[in-house]
Amino acid sequence: MPFAELKDQKTVAGQFQRSLERGRLAHAYLLTGPRGSGKELVARTLAQALNCVERDHDACGRCDSCRRIAEGAHPDVYWVRPESKSRRIAVEQVREFEKSVNLKATMASVKVGVIVDADCLGEEASNAFLKTLEEPPAQTVIVLLSAEPQRLLPTILSRCLKLSLGATTRRAASPCRERVLGLLKKFSARGQEKVAHTYGLVAELTAMLTGLREETRKRVETESNLDRYGELDAKVRERLEKEMDARIEGEYRAQREQVLEEVYGWFGDVLLQVISVEESLLAHPDFAEASRRAAEGLTYEQAGQNLEAVDRIREALFRNVAEALALEVGLLRVTQ
Repeated sequence: MPFAELKDQKTVAGQFQRSLERGRLAHAYLLTGPRGSGKELVARTLAQALNCVERDHDACGRCDSCRRIAEGAHPDVYWVRPESKSRRIAVEQVREFEKSVNLKATMASVKVGVIVDADCLGEEASNAFLKTLEEPPAQTVIVLLSAEPQRLLPTILSRCLKLSLGATTRRAASPCRERVLGLLKKFSARGQEKVAHTYGLVAELTAMLTGLREETRKRVETESNLDRYGELDAKVRERLEKEMDARIEGEYRAQREQVLEEVYGWFGDVLLQVISVEESLLAHPDFAEASRRAAEGLTYEQAGQNLEAVDRIREALFRNVAEALALEVGLLRVTQ
């Protein structure tokens, strides 16, 4: 994909293209931004631009190199993702990554290593990764992606050039938006009814998330299409399957974060309604009447506690607490 097509990330795309034209590319980058902001897309486009055989300082998206990188099948572009179950990047993954980037390139002009969700590096893995950053292999660019860079070691941060993608308009266009807000509109019961409504909301949100995970799994399996490789060595197939599982988990979590952003935005609107702000300042002005009704009788402190309850849900999910339990415990804390 050419840099010009990265319309939601045009500032960072422009920086990369200028750096390539001037021959001033750093050896390590940290791309930060919320989930869904396109960090992986930018990293993939950079890898293509570094190795495209048809264009200088850009990607054509058509040549063999660009297509292999887009399919995740280029031998000199390495991706490391958190393990699908623990959501941690293990030290063994880092050591395998180090071995790979230190090998002579098979077909690339510049090898590229991408660490997805780098904030999931454990302490041992982080310390091991520092060795690669301190002594980067020749003709290699390393790109770290993180939605929570504050979790990274300062020594890692100091060795990377940080570029922020910021937010994009994608979250507002989330396909789950109307459904999530429709559920939250009903979440306005008080007294004894509140508990019943809460459990109903938890059940519907859990069912939505289960559907999202299944849709993500089917899409990624179709895109990965491991059968296209024919007969594969058992170890190679196992590695590709693990990478696919990690991609499914990562992309699903990005979608789940969009759902939680809509939930957080709703309760943020309720808080703003408590203090009677202009509708234009609301995250969901088209649901202003519903959030106004939900704000009736709430104090500013209670509305603020509701936002904190959503943050606790996010923290619990980051610690791999079961989704239904995290939602139930968090939403039962909400004051209505």
